[in-house]
Amino acid sequence: MRIDEISKEGSIELEVKYNGNTASFFSEIVLVRENSVLITSIKVNEHTVGFSDKCTINFLYKFDGRLYIWENVSVKLVRYDGAIYHKVDMVGEGKPYNRRDSYRMYIGEDMPLYINSPSGPTAITVLVKDISETGVAFISKEDININRTIRLKLKDHNMLISLSGVIVRKEYLEHLDSFVYGCKFNEKNNRLGKYIARRQGEQLRMKTTTYSSPPKLDYSSKLNTIDISKKR
Repeated sequence: MRIDEISKEGSIELEVKYNGNTASFFSEIVLVRENSVLITSIKVNEHTVGFSDKCTINFLYKFDGRLYIWENVSVKLVRYDGAIYHKVDMVGEGKPYNRRDSYRMYIGEDMPLYINSPSGPTAITVLVKDISETGVAFISKEDININRTIRLKLKDHNMLISLSGVIVRKEYLEHLDSFVYGCKFNEKNNRLGKYIARRQGEQLRMKTTTYSSPPKLDYSSKLNTIDISKKR
């Protein structure tokens, strides 16, 4: 796909990699000009995110059920028509992209897990290894059968995200004398997707710089870039 074929009707995602971590940020297209795409500014906890030169950023564009990727793009903050945006500079054509797996976010925390049994749900404490929009992996000394239904309650500030799934994979870890389980959720949970996106943003924000005040110069006539590799 050519850059000039990108339209506002499609959805975009910035895939940001930094020090072995990967985070995804979603935005909307404002306009396309030559080799640049202007998108609504990306914010985490009301702070506009600035991406340092140490980040590797890919631009993903989805339209009509197809996904395309531009790798190693440049993302800068600009002021355009009185507002702050992110400007993505990229070259060449977008390649078709087949992303089969959902992003898995590391958790590494003890949480209560509820297992369905003939006598009712039984609560056990497990170590949640990681989670994605489609499933969760946890470690426990309990020997649980495959295809057993589970329920996990994920705490998000003062609210709980209730997730139901089924165990689809089981492996014994001899060095831990425990089992690692892979579970698939029964249905998509929009709150879980927002939780993962927010946690990704928070993790990345701790490792990169942020920009909390607008640029002083007005670039309404030109989409010039602003260096945000350092805090201002």
